Amino acid sequence: MFVRLLLATTIALAAALPARAQGLIGMSPQEADALIGAALETPYGQAHLKTFATSVRKDGDPACLRAKALDDAALLAGGRALLQRYGVQMVRVMNEKFDRATYQTALSAAGVPDAAAEIERLQGDPNVKKFIELYRPARLAKMLDSLTEQFDRYVLIGRFKLVSVSAVARGDPTGDPTDAAEAAAQKYLEENPSDQAERYLELHDAVEAATPKGFQRRAQDLSPMILFAGADRDLAELCVGKR
Repeated sequence: MFVRLLLATTIALAAALPARAQGLIGMSPQEADALIGAALETPYGQAHLKTFATSVRKDGDPACLRAKALDDAALLAGGRALLQRYGVQMVRVMNEKFDRATYQTALSAAGVPDAAAEIERLQGDPNVKKFIELYRPARLAKMLDSLTEQFDRYVLIGRFKLVSVSAVARGDPTGDPTDAAEAAAQKYLEENPSDQAERYLELHDAVEAATPKGFQRRAQDLSPMILFAGADRDLAELCVGKR
């Protein structure tokens, strides 16, 4: 059951980007903007931003930083704006590259052609709503982990002078709410068995299995250099150069 709990609401991109992207497909730019903004406002998100600001302060061009008077507050704001902008761009690119017809065929083959509509209906059920509420901190953390891991890959490939921002890459779980949120959601489901919640999880399993098929033809278009295209200009504005 716990494995299915993780599958149900995971929206991480990380190593298996297409396979983990089901929660982002069909999300509007406005929805993505709000979700990423919420993730960055959490203590876990703020820890990532502090790491970004500290790195820029240490490795950014000193003359540039002085000329632009970029203090710590400005670097925190700059890092937030960068991750927000390119997180939304990442969602937009993924949606553009997603083959919905192939994905729908896979759902039909699995016997759940109306999975999206049924999931939407089930989200109004009290037990499902409570499950979603309890799991939300973990959902935001997973999105943040995925975003920053992809950003780290962009920085590495582009040879920018910046240390890892991702807490996963640094092995620093400070502020990560995932374990507590997962435990709370799992406990709730065990204490409040519900056919609706069970069906909700089953549908998410089916969506998780079908999602990679929608990316098979365009997987090569989901590299960090495409997802974060243009971020070099934002980094330059923050005095981050190449190695």
